[in-house]
Amino acid sequence: MNLDDFFAPAAPTLAVLGDLMLDEWIAGTANRISPEAPVPVVRFESRKTAPGGAANVVMNGLSLGARARAGGVVGDDEAGRDLAGELSGAGADIAAIVRDASRPTTLKTRIVAQRQQMVRVDRESDAPFDAEIIARLQARFHALLDGAGALCLSDYAKGLAQCGVFQGAVAAARERKIPVTGGPKPENLECFAGADFLSLNQKEASEGAGFKIDNTLAIERAGHELLVRAGAKCLAITRGGAGVSVFRAGEKVVHVPAYEVEVFDVAGAGDTFLSAATLALARGADCIEASRFGNLAAASSVRHVGVVAVTRADMERVLA
Repeated sequence: MNLDDFFAPAAPTLAVLGDLMLDEWIAGTANRISPEAPVPVVRFESRKTAPGGAANVVMNGLSLGARARAGGVVGDDEAGRDLAGELSGAGADIAAIVRDASRPTTLKTRIVAQRQQMVRVDRESDAPFDAEIIARLQARFHALLDGAGALCLSDYAKGLAQCGVFQGAVAAARERKIPVTGGPKPENLECFAGADFLSLNQKEASEGAGFKIDNTLAIERAGHELLVRAGAKCLAITRGGAGVSVFRAGEKVVHVPAYEVEVFDVAGAGDTFLSAATLALARGADCIEASRFGNLAAASSVRHVGVVAVTRADMERVLA
């Protein structure tokens, strides 16, 4: 599979279920210290927002030429309305998004002055969702999955990764014979049983395995153990400049080398990797080939500052 195949017409539909967030940046200038406390006073200049978490996976799918659907829960608040509006405005189907008036939309606010992040403020709840909210979400699985080319489960440990929810989604995808991918948090790994492809970064893999990963033997031990624990067909561990290590049941590990690029910001690179790998699987790639496309897309992402949605042009520049 080459880029022409990856971006071929009749693009698949990417269904994403997970923790939807809104990222916010408030920028200004800081040229004095507050008389109230020894902290800078930031004079407001601008504000911008962008879909984050599972919503960033959706945005990456759209920028990579796919159709996309978003499933998850947002609050009945301004951030939730902004997030739904941005997703819909970008072309995503939001019929599977449920509003929950009892909790806030996850909102991550970064205060930036002189191009330096001063502080981040998180407004969120990581408590489990009420049964009624889960039932409403599960009732929309048909809207999320009917006609989709792949299902991606995106876990940010904000309460949605209950095994009943994700396992129900995996079962529904299996009925429709579509591949399932996921980006689990280590503590929720078992909730992704039956997935075709999972991705973790090296830090997450170390946390999940319970030991430090500082050499090739350690990464191989961790990968094989986590693959068995997850009950998945394939596990990719992203390792930054060391590339990606791909594990399959009963097979030797495959190490996919990294692209040599100048790294400006790794934020969102994991989402980009997962989006591209999922779309490659939807087009018939195996997990090794899918990891290569994910690796290329992630390398394209880290060349930008901030969370970005990667395009074909970005990927072509890395290959040039």
